[in-house]
Amino acid sequence: MSESRRVTQTMLSQRPREYSAQVAILSLLLMLWVSLLCWTHGPEMSDRLAAIPQKVILEREYSRLWTGMAVHADLPHFAFNAVFLGLFSYLIYGYFGIWIYPVSAMFLGGVLTYLPLLTYPSAARLVGASGLVYLMAGFWLVMYILVERRLTVTRRLLRAAGVALIVFLPTSFQQEISYRKHTLGFGLGIMQALLHFHLEKKRIRSAEVFEPEDQEE
Repeated sequence: MSESRRVTQTMLSQRPREYSAQVAILSLLLMLWVSLLCWTHGPEMSDRLAAIPQKVILEREYSRLWTGMAVHADLPHFAFNAVFLGLFSYLIYGYFGIWIYPVSAMFLGGVLTYLPLLTYPSAARLVGASGLVYLMAGFWLVMYILVERRLTVTRRLLRAAGVALIVFLPTSFQQEISYRKHTLGFGLGIMQALLHFHLEKKRIRSAEVFEPEDQEE
């Protein structure tokens, strides 16, 4: 008879770190505050904050790469992004720390806003946090698949696919959606997760707990 081991706990078995809920709530409040300013002060305020190629690329108003993420066209637009931003900021800060969210997530959020602007007309406007949401979704789903070894690979993939469908499908086939930004965000999130796992694999695996599992030969 040979003995094998199965994983009974991973780092995702633990509770998220302290203040995870506060970080998520603060993120949502900041986004809501900026959106409310735009809704109450009209298009002029939105134009002062939105990511516009002419303003960002030609006039070098780089702050728009980040302020534009907090601008939303209306309440449904805000509500959809808020649900997933709150969820993923809670989970990613809670399990992977401040350097992943908000530090690197916000930096990459600016990058994935800037790059699509290079391909749009000078008067186009990019607003909303959906690109950041896709970035965080890509990071979380890949990390979940790599870390949560209590489940079989098949079950992990199915669960990740289910979450991905929930995030992605509601925005399908809408002309006003920037699919370039979404695709870039999701791809950057995947790359960020793979790099993070490679660098932190030893620490991540050290949180695992095993128990013997007898198998008959």
